[in-house]
Amino acid sequence: MSRRYNLNRLSHFVATVDAGTITGAAEALGISKAVVSKQLQRLEEDVGTPLLLRNTRHLQPTAAGRQFYEDAKSALTQANNAFERVQDRDRVPKGTLRITAPVDFGVSYVAPFLAKFQDTYPEVMVDLHLSDGLVDIIEDRFDLAFRIGWLTDSSNLARKLLDFEVIAICSPTTAARANIREPEDLSDLPFVQSSVMSGRTEWVFEKDTQSKAVSPNVISEINITLAMVAHVMNGYCYTVLPDFLLKDDLRQGRLKRLLPDWSLMKGGVYTVTPPNRVRSNALKRFLELAHQNISV
Repeated sequence: MSRRYNLNRLSHFVATVDAGTITGAAEALGISKAVVSKQLQRLEEDVGTPLLLRNTRHLQPTAAGRQFYEDAKSALTQANNAFERVQDRDRVPKGTLRITAPVDFGVSYVAPFLAKFQDTYPEVMVDLHLSDGLVDIIEDRFDLAFRIGWLTDSSNLARKLLDFEVIAICSPTTAARANIREPEDLSDLPFVQSSVMSGRTEWVFEKDTQSKAVSPNVISEINITLAMVAHVMNGYCYTVLPDFLLKDDLRQGRLKRLLPDWSLMKGGVYTVTPPNRVRSNALKRFLELAHQNISV
């Protein structure tokens, strides 16, 4: 049978290393110096090697003590996290959440979900910032960002919320006039470009084993999706956008999909949070319910 150790002694040891003295550790733990000293002595007996170098003024860990300190502190952190996770299950979410999202997605999906979330958790204040620009969530101190498209490598923590397909669209009038039958027919049709994708020089359409690249004839570059759609609805031009942003306009006939037998690239909508930041109970609950309830 394996030996059972007194794990309480880990906290005495970690507190002593952190404080640098037994007196400081005793004050931090709210116990007497005699208790701390005795527990340290027994801990060294348990491990069979000196963990601390002692002099009249200061304590510092030995080589073995430094390694033991790192392991002990990690163990204590994990134990505290275990307690907090259980306690969080019944803790009422409260506080402030700073959230950013693209304009259309924020209006159509995040804001309606937010209303229901706050009906359930009225003590959570949400600061919702809508922008189609790329926001630095760490520099701008956001707790959560909704991102659409294709994520670049970063230290942020991302989780996919849903998938989408990019499609080419125009007004019904433009579709009838341009008579687009093949991807190459788009080369002469004016194109409205998203400023988020300003570096893209071609779009690749695929059908079965065929693949055809089209270099767009860019006439406008716009940074807001709503403005892009308005431009396309009222002008002789086309654009490409995620399909879930266009459902109502397509269903009601205000827009028409070009080349429906051909497909462009697919992407995702993600929730992104900063790394190495303790998540509040409000953020944990918001993320959990967002992934359960936001769909297209």
